[in-house]
Amino acid sequence: MSADQVANLQRAMQIISDAVDDLPAECRDFAGNALLNITAEAVAQDVGCLEASRIFARLADLLARGLQPPARDAITISAFDS
Repeated sequence: MSADQVANLQRAMQIISDAVDDLPAECRDFAGNALLNITAEAVAQDVGCLEASRIFARLADLLARGLQPPARDAITISAFDS
C-alpha cells in the first residue's frame, strides 16, 4: 500500500469513526454490526468471495489471539501473517 493510499484509508477511517460518534444513541450499539455487514459485502465484491473468506479468516485468527486491529491506524491483515 502506498503512502497516499494509507493516508486516504486513515482519513476514511476517521470520517467513519466520527460519523459513528454522531449517530443517535439508540443506533450506536448497532454501528459495529452495520459496518461489518457493509464491509463484508464490499470486500466480497472487490476481491471475490474466496479471497474475502481468506481475509476474514486471517482477521478471525488475529482476534482469537487478542490482536485487535487499531481503529485509527491503517494496517493490512497481511502484516499479521506468519
